[in-house]
Amino acid sequence: MPEPRLFSAADLEIGLNAEFEREITAADIAAFAGLSRDWNPLHTDEEYARRTNYGRRIVHGAFQVGLASAMAGMYLPGREVVVAGFQCRFPAPLFYPATVRVRGDITAWTPQSASGSLRVRVIEIPSSILTAEVHIGFSLHESRIPAAGQATHIHAAAPETDGRPAVLVTGAAGGLGKTIAAALAGGYYVIGLGRFRPADLSDGCGDWIQADLSSGDWETDVSQELRGRRLHGLVHAAWPAGPQGGLLEADTEAVRAQLEFGGVGTIRVARFLRSHAASSGARLIVLSTTAASVKPVLNMAAYSLGKAALEHTVRLLAPELARANITVNAIAPSFVPVGMNSTKTNRVILTETAKVPLGKLCSPEDVAGAAAFFLSPGAAFVTGQMLALTGGQL
Repeated sequence: MPEPRLFSAADLEIGLNAEFEREITAADIAAFAGLSRDWNPLHTDEEYARRTNYGRRIVHGAFQVGLASAMAGMYLPGREVVVAGFQCRFPAPLFYPATVRVRGDITAWTPQSASGSLRVRVIEIPSSILTAEVHIGFSLHESRIPAAGQATHIHAAAPETDGRPAVLVTGAAGGLGKTIAAALAGGYYVIGLGRFRPADLSDGCGDWIQADLSSGDWETDVSQELRGRRLHGLVHAAWPAGPQGGLLEADTEAVRAQLEFGGVGTIRVARFLRSHAASSGARLIVLSTTAASVKPVLNMAAYSLGKAALEHTVRLLAPELARANITVNAIAPSFVPVGMNSTKTNRVILTETAKVPLGKLCSPEDVAGAAAFFLSPGAAFVTGQMLALTGGQL
């Protein structure tokens, strides 16, 4: 009999994953039907199944839950696990014979109570179709005591944060990012992240990480620089320069870069936060603009399109991140006279100001205040939302 893997409470963390492959044969389904006494013909009678809308026999949903149980009990978390509950969905039928990949990811983990959540996905090979997704609540039934001669993992202590929750701010050298970092520095230990390290950290950052979020492997570099620090929040203020003009005349690669950063780039940031979130959960705040969904700008169409993709990504991420007790929201300021708008003429500034019923432009401090709200206890139940800072504009 194979031995299950062994993880202690100190080994487990959000983002830890494992996977295995499994062939499913007619003999497997017959054996499962015999054990469960579920001989429903949709699963066991080829002739009957052929006359249904499925056209073929399908694997029991409970069989796939069994694969999820095997993931929890044998691979991750392994030997010490106690399952507290299952939540399942089956988005597509699994026909057999088949080969599947079963992948498990720790989506929540609280060391103090030795409890967490495991997401298990069953994916048919080679179609890559997701046929089952099972969320397992679990706890550990004992702490591991190393046997004689067994290696003990020693985890280096995380760097000090003065007792303040750590918040990572991307684009922290830019006009908005720098103001947000400075505004948050009083209540949080702010870690700035950007492509270029500023001459000093007087912008409020307690630390700085140099990384390019457009690179292929920035997550590894940033993880190493965090050195075990867990994040209460991540404010995503970074954004690549956008091309001028409409979509028909814009360079295709430039348009693709905007869409990539708003969609896939936001997903990567969300995954990173999920794997480095504090045990109590975390907050993800991304910066959008009213020039996205509220009032698209034709002469910066690629930029508007990329930001609109970001906002839709936020809405789709919200229910997934919620399972790990992570909220995600977008702040969409109107015209702010910093960053790409810092070179605008006085005439443009006056024109933009005249559009705002409040009689003043949105300031970097306004954006920082919205970010502080989303990081605060008062926003604990707010997720998947887009806060437009319009000053009353319709």
